[in-house]
Amino acid sequence: MSRDWTELPPPASINVSVVPVGVSWAYRALDARGRTIAGTLVGLSRAAVLETLYRQGLQPVEIVESRGLPNQQHAPIALPWLRRGAGQADARELLQLTQSLASLLAAGLMVDRALQSAQLLASRGPLESLINRLLGAVRSGATLAEAFLRSGQRLPPYFLSMIEAGELGGALPQALAHLAELQRQQLALRERVRAALIYPILLSAVLLATLVVLLTFVLPRFEILFAEAQSALPLATRIVLAAGRFVADDWWMLAIGVASAVSLLFVGLRTPTGRERVDRWLLQSRLTFGLPLTLNTARLLRTLGTLCQSGVPLPTALKVARGTLSNTHLVRAIQAVTGDVLAGEALSEALFRVKVFPPIAVQLARVGEETGRFEPLLLSAAAVLDEEAQWTLARILAIGVPLLTIVMGAMVAGLIGSVLIGLLSLNDLAI
Repeated sequence: MSRDWTELPPPASINVSVVPVGVSWAYRALDARGRTIAGTLVGLSRAAVLETLYRQGLQPVEIVESRGLPNQQHAPIALPWLRRGAGQADARELLQLTQSLASLLAAGLMVDRALQSAQLLASRGPLESLINRLLGAVRSGATLAEAFLRSGQRLPPYFLSMIEAGELGGALPQALAHLAELQRQQLALRERVRAALIYPILLSAVLLATLVVLLTFVLPRFEILFAEAQSALPLATRIVLAAGRFVADDWWMLAIGVASAVSLLFVGLRTPTGRERVDRWLLQSRLTFGLPLTLNTARLLRTLGTLCQSGVPLPTALKVARGTLSNTHLVRAIQAVTGDVLAGEALSEALFRVKVFPPIAVQLARVGEETGRFEPLLLSAAAVLDEEAQWTLARILAIGVPLLTIVMGAMVAGLIGSVLIGLLSLNDLAI
């Protein structure tokens, strides 16, 4: 299948906009044969350019304003979901705004009036600032998708595509409702994982702090006592005293070693080969209990089902949903799946061919294709995988937290026991 870039001029017979003054837009799209088409169109808005491309039988992949937008000169149609920065609304605030807009637009309000009402409900801070920027852009003639793009807000990779699909299909309230549900489920999953990890992290920190205090402050005092006795100590006591002496006197060497190991790990993860090896190990190792594969697949299927439900074509939805994956091995697999789908193969067959994704994802996708309930069954598969991930995480914590407590407690008991053995040996000598 050819993937060559082909420069095509915009058809002269199609008017992108009735307004005489337009903006030049650079685009990439896929034709019916799966070839990538690149070119430029003139239109008043991104939505108008999208409509033109759809009428030409093309599937848009990326649209960028050629003249450049403030702070977004080369921004693609889907922006990466990055961590919150200065002046950025967080995930909860963005969810609040999406839910408010979905409800207000469903009630019959225009976009600018809905943004005004949402502004009254927003708390002061990044969210209010975001709504102000959106409102200014909409009042100047931009669509809601264009307003979000110009706002400078960091967005999930599926955000703009779903809004644009809703605007083109005349179903913006429904698209925003689907978008809000997708945001809510992903935020809930992330919060559940974080909440589950709080206790083991705190437990590890407390036990490690206990070990450091014992090695650096308690053991040196006993070492003075043992030195004054001038007697041979048991091996366990000598080992513990040596470890305490090293931590107390040469802690900087330990810190340098840990920092070097962490730095090498981060450097290795930044290289494509190192990241690929780690991601493949995460998927294949039994030590991870299949959790990375389950979580990534659930996120992929939920995004894919919601995008298709909002009217986004399947190949485009696959490209957008690929950006939600955190595992590079799965990203490569979805690239292969996208190519097979563009070649005319069913999604279930393409997923089966790569032999990476869980069987439930393949089976429910096949049933959905056969029964015409493709999107609902993709969302059902995502829900099942989410539940499976929660059960797996609960089992890991049910086993791991007591095991961690026993291991760390045994280490503390070993330190104290070695000191007591040394003290008992001194008493034996005195007797």
